[in-house]
Amino acid sequence: MRGKLYSVGIGPGDPELMTLKAVRLLKECDVVALPKGDTDVMTAKEIVNHVVDLDAKPQLIVYMPMTKDMAAMDKAHREGADAIEKLLDEGKNVVFITLGCPTVYATCIYVHKLVLKDGYDAELVAGVTSICAVAAKLNTSLCERAEPLIVLPGSYKQSAAFLDGPGNKVLMKSASEIGRVVDELRERKLIKNSGMVERCGLPGEKIYRNLEEVDPKSSYFSVILVKEKEFDE
Repeated sequence: MRGKLYSVGIGPGDPELMTLKAVRLLKECDVVALPKGDTDVMTAKEIVNHVVDLDAKPQLIVYMPMTKDMAAMDKAHREGADAIEKLLDEGKNVVFITLGCPTVYATCIYVHKLVLKDGYDAELVAGVTSICAVAAKLNTSLCERAEPLIVLPGSYKQSAAFLDGPGNKVLMKSASEIGRVVDELRERKLIKNSGMVERCGLPGEKIYRNLEEVDPKSSYFSVILVKEKEFDE
């Protein structure tokens, strides 16, 4: 009998934000699949290790290159799916962990979709998003009453068009474009309506309620919240 893949969100960084379901699946699974980028740092594993000893379980390292080269990404995703499918064919249940939630800009989703397409049983397990965690750190809401909410990758070149529209906006993983984004917010007089959290829930966390103070070399894990009204209104 084939095993099942669970792509599990572990939250943005604070181990206490892991769901009970995530913890249960990690304890029960046969193999944990761990995403690894181009460095030796494995942030997702470090978070989970506060709750579940992953080194006590068999592990599969899934390489996820930090690149915009689609061919390189497709190759890595296919290799990751093939490695997981081999374990599923052996009857093993696999938990593939991902930061935040697997439904929001998560690299694991591409591997998950390939496994599903190949006819295997696979389930997405929601996690706390960095979007929600950042709003909580800034002690404000994401949206109230009939306010719309727009979520954008921070590197999105057309973000200015959305800044001119109605509603609150979240720019995720904004580090590479922080200078440009701050300039656009300043131009629109939205600086006082904006806040940012860098490395939310992780060591080195920084909370900015004044984006004029933001370091242009901020971490990749930086999320900006822009509201229609100032935070204290």
